[in-house]
Amino acid sequence: MDKRLDLLDREEFVENVIKIVNQLSDTKRGCCFAIEGGWGIGKTFVIEEIEERLKVIQSEETKSDGYFVFHYNCWQHDYYEEPAVAIISAMLASIKEDEAFLSKDIDNAVKAGYKLAKEKIKEIAGLYIENKIGINLISLADEIKDNKDELEDAENEFDEMFNFSQTIEKVRKKLQEIAEERTIVLFVDELDRCIPQYAIKVLERLHHIFYGLDNVVVIMAIDRKQLEHSVEEMFGARKDESSIDIERYLKKFIDFSMVLDNGVINESYWEKYKIYFDKFEMENEEDAGEITNILSKLFETVDIRRQEKLIEKANMVHSLVCNEKLDISVLVFEVIYEVLKIWKFGNLKYVAVINDGRYIDIEKRIGDKIDILKSFVEQAYENVKLEGDYYRTIKKVENNLYGKIFWYFANVFYSHGAAYKDLDGYMDDKINEQEVAKKYCEFCEMVKIR
Repeated sequence: MDKRLDLLDREEFVENVIKIVNQLSDTKRGCCFAIEGGWGIGKTFVIEEIEERLKVIQSEETKSDGYFVFHYNCWQHDYYEEPAVAIISAMLASIKEDEAFLSKDIDNAVKAGYKLAKEKIKEIAGLYIENKIGINLISLADEIKDNKDELEDAENEFDEMFNFSQTIEKVRKKLQEIAEERTIVLFVDELDRCIPQYAIKVLERLHHIFYGLDNVVVIMAIDRKQLEHSVEEMFGARKDESSIDIERYLKKFIDFSMVLDNGVINESYWEKYKIYFDKFEMENEEDAGEITNILSKLFETVDIRRQEKLIEKANMVHSLVCNEKLDISVLVFEVIYEVLKIWKFGNLKYVAVINDGRYIDIEKRIGDKIDILKSFVEQAYENVKLEGDYYRTIKKVENNLYGKIFWYFANVFYSHGAAYKDLDGYMDDKINEQEVAKKYCEFCEMVKIR
């Protein structure tokens, strides 16, 4: 399988998580921790990278695989009414996927380990069937949820009807038997996409099944704000001491968290977005470093999912308005234009003159991001005084990438004559680029990509 591009330099984060898992494994400790990040930030990429690397780590003592790695996508398995059934189903599916990739020449100890895990998980599935776990449990939960005063009695009735607590205890014993062979690592993904009631039930079941088991590590990818919203949705917002304490409630399930930020793009973006970049040419090879600098600063403010959508849209619209290769400054113009729309910059005529005054409304709207834009504009022109009937100061375009980009902005959006002047004539051959930039913006007004 081809190695996926690590566009946002996640290597250090991935390695740190693996170090933590290795330490927990060495001491046979059980733990549940979270990888936190907002929607679209790339949590799935990170946990899949960690999964793949853990699968090939070998135990120094046995020379066999050191981990049983399982993947549970909550959203993909939410057709199971009972999350306990979904969790075990996902674990069994993980084993089957790994078995399919096992080489014929692989060590017998590795095969034996997989066989043990598979048989034990099948036994667990049998326990659920035997005790009718997963049949109409959601409807029962809905019936008892409305009357919180009778919740305790209803939960006892729940156990009496389906022998649920006894089944969970048997499940835990089977899992502990697997964990005596190797460390169990369960990755839980897409919890954010589940409806609040189901998300909370998943948390509860993970706690019931795995909490306190030695040599079992549960790693959840979560959006903290979304999860807190789910808790509020279920139990109401905290109003007084008698209300649920959301932070304390979540600590019951999560021992600690590691926060995943937006990351910083690296030069692999040239390969990832090759189909778009190939539509342009670079007159000056030194511009490559400047482009990386510009995009890395812009994309620090935009999550990876929106970055991908942005490039997808830019590539599509550019292809519709132009079918010839242009200077790569047009690409950077298009990307900056799209990012400014995401920022909700407002009237784009102010882009070219953003350093001329204090635009309070824009600063309120985009905050510190205005400093990124100002740093780009500073490199685009110099002030020059002209003599004539009277002295006046104009902005002379610099002969560099920044000068080209903001010359496009000035000529496309500045309504009272361009804010920039090309006194030396080196922008004369960029009139076609300017026209394409204008057409691009006009077409974007008609195209909306969510």
